[in-house]
Amino acid sequence: MKRIAFSLFLCLLCAIGVAQPAPHRHTVRFESQHGESFSVFIDGELQNRMPQTRVMVNDVSPQTHEVIVVMKRPVEKAAVMSLRPGEPNVMVNINYDRRLERLYLYTPAHNRGDYVEPLPEIKVPKHGLVPPPPLGHPHVEVVDPRNVVVLYTEEQVDSMVVRLKGQSFDSDRLALAKVIVASAATLNSAQIARLAQTIDFSNSRVEFLKYAYHYCLDPVNYTVAVNTLNFSSDKRKVLDYIAAQ
Repeated sequence: MKRIAFSLFLCLLCAIGVAQPAPHRHTVRFESQHGESFSVFIDGELQNRMPQTRVMVNDVSPQTHEVIVVMKRPVEKAAVMSLRPGEPNVMVNINYDRRLERLYLYTPAHNRGDYVEPLPEIKVPKHGLVPPPPLGHPHVEVVDPRNVVVLYTEEQVDSMVVRLKGQSFDSDRLALAKVIVASAATLNSAQIARLAQTIDFSNSRVEFLKYAYHYCLDPVNYTVAVNTLNFSSDKRKVLDYIAAQ
């Protein structure tokens, strides 16, 4: 009788074990935006033997993982992100900026299990350019824009200034300065001020400062950039523009 009862008890335990649902697993797809090949490491384990432009990783647990993407060409770059899947299928975009030689990773916020609240709305400038996702250090990228506060180094800004000063005409400097500030997207007020000082004509500098405001990391300190203007009337133009946004 005891043996029968014990057997029934074991069968009951087995049935309970079978009835428990398996932990939910996720699929993460990595895709290069410009066709560069790359390798993916998740928690230190290589996921693809040969570099590819698209990598699919199945059976990823819902916990937080360290993801490292390594690109060999056109230059060797690596970027790291923390990822906790929030949906069955997660897309990670890999974007390499050839002009700035920077590699960054980003994924829609709703794909992440650590997503808590909507990100603040980004004001889109009237010129129609949408600011690119915030960037961190060129070698260590944090995917959550709310946590990215790493600035460009002064050496990197020096390089931007040299490029601007290399332009023969003020109109060319203005056009290039707009491209630089929109591509960088994490310049602070003091760094934008340095770029503005390369533009000689007041009207052009006013136009640049209006444009750059939408990409400034610390708009509360933007008077630092505005003060590069020599005339009070020009400063008022920029400040009135900011107040209207």
